[in-house]
Amino acid sequence: MYEIVKSVRQQKQFKNTWEYFCDFYGWHNDPYAKNGIRYNLLLPSKRKKVIGTIEFIPYNSMNPDSTVEGKFQFSRFDFIMSHPNRVWEIDKLCLHGDFHRQGYFENFMHVFYDHSKRHQPKYYIGLMEKRLFRMLRISFGLGLKQAGEALVGPSTALIPFVFDIEVLLQDKETVRMLLSKSKFSEKDKVPKSPRVSLFNIHSTNNLFRRLFNHIDKKLD
Repeated sequence: MYEIVKSVRQQKQFKNTWEYFCDFYGWHNDPYAKNGIRYNLLLPSKRKKVIGTIEFIPYNSMNPDSTVEGKFQFSRFDFIMSHPNRVWEIDKLCLHGDFHRQGYFENFMHVFYDHSKRHQPKYYIGLMEKRLFRMLRISFGLGLKQAGEALVGPSTALIPFVFDIEVLLQDKETVRMLLSKSKFSEKDKVPKSPRVSLFNIHSTNNLFRRLFNHIDKKLD
């Protein structure tokens, strides 16, 4: 499903996958952060085939190598600066084009879940390619909030975003639903949840509505 990049081989696979994405869009490739935590998203039926990447970097508004602060000033938001040790930048997020629109993007939920359990973040922030932003918004609902105007480039646009992962994880039923929606091989499938009732659907919609309003008020 995924792996944390630790070996030279894993880093090379990450690099090849991500830099193909950069070449395709004509993007500048930011340096690989020394304190960054990188994940390879794997094809469920072929564990050694990397189909996507993501990098998590501890946010520091004073870091001259920040992948976000020089392009969009997240430090202007008090709610970000009030959690200095619990904000992480998301960078180098991509899914290989051969696997778009096949349900694989939702597998990133397992990566977010693993990282959040290991490092206890409050917010994820970043600049995301607009197509990926839409895909992630579809996967996670209104929990992912656009934080400002899009940064328009020659081939696409980057969307500044805030994701309050802590609020999402407080609803365990919703988290289970999101994890269960991911595309697995047969041997990897999560045990089936009981049939989702109308009450649970209503509760989930209410969660995303509260989450959206919670972040929206802070961005105003």
